[in-house]
Amino acid sequence: MWFVPLWGSPAHVIPTFPFHLSIRAGRTEPTEDDRKELIIDLTHQKLYALDQGVLIRTIPVSTGVSPKWVTPTGIFWIYRRVRDDHMVGGQPGTPDHWDVDHVPYAQYFYGGIAIHGAWWNHRFGVPKSHGCIQVPTDESPQGPTGQPADAEWLWQFAQVGTPVIIVGKTPPTPTIKPLPYPSPSPLGPTSARFGASLIR
Repeated sequence: MWFVPLWGSPAHVIPTFPFHLSIRAGRTEPTEDDRKELIIDLTHQKLYALDQGVLIRTIPVSTGVSPKWVTPTGIFWIYRRVRDDHMVGGQPGTPDHWDVDHVPYAQYFYGGIAIHGAWWNHRFGVPKSHGCIQVPTDESPQGPTGQPADAEWLWQFAQVGTPVIIVGKTPPTPTIKPLPYPSPSPLGPTSARFGASLIR
């Protein structure tokens, strides 16, 4: 079963619906099988991890900033995983350009948009990204961040093919711009955990 938030219901109520979606002949159809699922609630900036319809973990996230960098809604599947990624994007020479080494536990589900650890983000629960879903991580090139190891947990929980269901609406943030990414650093990794990228 998928956790489907009812936006007007109390926070402690977790309604579920007895169906799943799978790709069949290029479209989605209900099926009866149970599996792991990731639900991202843009409205409340939370990620829900379910295993066979049971809510296993709730994680605060930072999704895309409205209106330019909103995270897409819909049903997606993880198609590529990179343990230690180097992300580059945006228009060079503008404030929207980023070039970040050592982005941990990147799990791509839509083009260049991924669920990943964000060691430069110190306040989750509000939109701060250029469209990706940033989650807390205890890893950074400088050592432990003091944040929960949610990104690593998600890496162990999910796999290629895990559904990513994005619902809700990004809260309006007229005065907030995406959190600036750190500048490329000449510092090398401080831990063997930041070794060569591993693609699964």
